[in-house]
Amino acid sequence: EKLLLGHAILAAQRRTMEVPTVVGGENVYTKDHQRLCCPHNRQVVAQVFFANRVQIENAITSALAAQGSWSLVPSTERQAIWRRAADIIESDGLRIRASLMTTLSKTADEAAHDIQRLLSALRANADYLEHLSDLRFEIQGDLNVFPSFHLRPIDGFVVAMAPFESIALSVSLALCPALMGNTVLWNPALEIAPASYLILKAFEQAGLPAGVLNFVPSNRQLFLNTVTDAVHFAGINMHAPAAEYVYIHKMVSDKMERYICFPRIVAECPGQNFHFVHSSANVDAVCEATVKAAFGFAGQYSNSLSRMYVSSSIWLQLRDKLVAATKELHIGDPVYSTTDMGALINTDAFRKMQQLLARTKKSDILCGGICDDSIGSFVQPTIVQVNDPLDPLLCEPFCGPFLPIFVYTEDAFVAALKLAANQSRYALSGSIFATRDEVILHCLNQLRMSASNLYVNEACTGNHMGLTPFGGNRLSGTNDKSGSAYFLMRWCSPLLVEETVQDMGRPYFSRQFL
Repeated sequence: EKLLLGHAILAAQRRTMEVPTVVGGENVYTKDHQRLCCPHNRQVVAQVFFANRVQIENAITSALAAQGSWSLVPSTERQAIWRRAADIIESDGLRIRASLMTTLSKTADEAAHDIQRLLSALRANADYLEHLSDLRFEIQGDLNVFPSFHLRPIDGFVVAMAPFESIALSVSLALCPALMGNTVLWNPALEIAPASYLILKAFEQAGLPAGVLNFVPSNRQLFLNTVTDAVHFAGINMHAPAAEYVYIHKMVSDKMERYICFPRIVAECPGQNFHFVHSSANVDAVCEATVKAAFGFAGQYSNSLSRMYVSSSIWLQLRDKLVAATKELHIGDPVYSTTDMGALINTDAFRKMQQLLARTKKSDILCGGICDDSIGSFVQPTIVQVNDPLDPLLCEPFCGPFLPIFVYTEDAFVAALKLAANQSRYALSGSIFATRDEVILHCLNQLRMSASNLYVNEACTGNHMGLTPFGGNRLSGTNDKSGSAYFLMRWCSPLLVEETVQDMGRPYFSRQFL
């Protein structure tokens, strides 16, 4: 497998991939082509052809034209397409994996986990739809009244705006609404566009009709202005910073009178994710989980570890292990199997990390703190001990391999727990480390509103191999729990048909027209 993966990476590096806009099943190569460079060596690996206003409007027209027929495709046929696509993606896994490694600077293991989550999500969502389609409602009343419940899609087109961090996330944002019978405009970030395009081709091969999924990489502001101007704009499924969600919410609100329905705005935003470590915690387990959560994919996941609270009674032991494990990480080109962490995604992310590290020069830096952009956008994994419990580093969001740690005294356990619960306006993910059941239960009760995904004795990034429903509250999103049947229900507009049969002598046939 390593040999085949090496060949796939060489092929990706030698030939610049062209990623067109796709409208109604037709590839469109515009004059606005954006060069995508490999983060760890700045080699051009792809050209992404951005859509202009005309192509975006054409994509809207295509989506609306396909809506009528796609919404009437039986759920069993949609499930079959999803399962066939998963099989095709799995067979083409090495090429997609190579794309993730060269465009996102993911290691081979990180790319493999991303693809595995994608496959799990596609198959699980097909299973969820199968169960949802079997929903039946009992009503009280006359025996000659027959109700039926139908998972009708939303009236209009849906927009999916995907971030760079994960192919599983990018696909989920676009494909979950499509699975429920909606037609979608898929707007991936520049960095994830090549891998997303490969997934689109797999779905086309699996039998997804033209126009159901229109692939529209574009300037973000132009895209938002165009889609929200359309009267049939029915919803947006997005992953973005909280400030961008607020901006979009206001934009849609200002245009509300033009729409034929109330658009649904579903958002997942990054968090200020935490590890809270009690004195009874297993130090080795904490160390392993912390390094993985803070520095996996260079700390760029929305649920990467951003802050940590540790009891002073185990701090010295944990500090030595944590620093040693972090220093052992090999930073470099993810093509090599010895690499543990690649580069930051782009120059903007690198500059922001430089500015963040400049603020911490007077702090107690335990390791890291070095930025190097001579070859690629590399930042050494950095751990900082914070002495002020109100330090902004413990509540400000950032994206990169940086971990501030606050050490609390044993007698300040209750105050530290309250601090962790209320210090951040974000509430995406968090972990509790302890071995005493009463402590775990107390922490869960106190932190239940501080994260919408809480883990016990596990990294705040969760289990990479499983499919965990995910979403945040507070400023971390609308908490619609992608990866669950509940998330699919957000993208349908259920229809109840109730029929009264006057002649009970004739047989009744359920109207399964959806």
